[in-house]
Amino acid sequence: MPEVHGPGALRVGIVGRGRLGGAVREACRTEGVAVVFTVGRNGGWHTGPVPDVVIDASAPAAHQDVLDYCTAHRVPLVACVSDLAEAQWAALGRLAETVAVVRATNLSFAHYLQSRIAEFTAGLVAGSPRPASTTVRERHPQGKAHRPSATALALAETWTRASGRPVEDIADERAGLPVSEHELTHSWTGESLHVRHHVASWAVPALGALTAAAWARSAGPGTATMRTVYDDLTARSSP
Repeated sequence: MPEVHGPGALRVGIVGRGRLGGAVREACRTEGVAVVFTVGRNGGWHTGPVPDVVIDASAPAAHQDVLDYCTAHRVPLVACVSDLAEAQWAALGRLAETVAVVRATNLSFAHYLQSRIAEFTAGLVAGSPRPASTTVRERHPQGKAHRPSATALALAETWTRASGRPVEDIADERAGLPVSEHELTHSWTGESLHVRHHVASWAVPALGALTAAAWARSAGPGTATMRTVYDDLTARSSP
């Protein structure tokens, strides 16, 4: 049964019953967000009320069902599945012609800050009298589906775009506790600067997914990223 909430409350559909999907459901309970349906990657779609936004925290195998549902009902989508094929990303682009689609490579606000710091640092390092060696390191527990992670690749791309120079290396590690670590390191002779982001709870990306869903509900058609979402929200809150 859908959870009962007051008029005007955000109503979401959740695809995926794994760790992130479960964390999103728990975040909805604590944040007062109505859950219209929760479905697994293998179907069993709800045919009742239509949510304001669908959050896809499943796997590439469920992509076509998600796409078909959002297309048929004109529902915005927060796409949290990062390892989609090129054709699947293209299909999301076509969906974005009619509704808002948030490509959520990383849902964390602190990762957003890490990326903004990388851009700021790039401008200063470019003018340094000593060249720096820049690397990216990421760590996930064993069982992570792909490596390097989409977040590590995006962080490296952010640095390259801002600095005009590629990173020297992207190191990936599969060990330790949930959830993840991503680190950008600048090294000079005798010193280094580390900008590290550590996530220890699935509640972090779950709350980010709800932030993206609330933003997408009122957004027009088009493809956005979490950078778009957080840029917009922080700009609104600035004096």
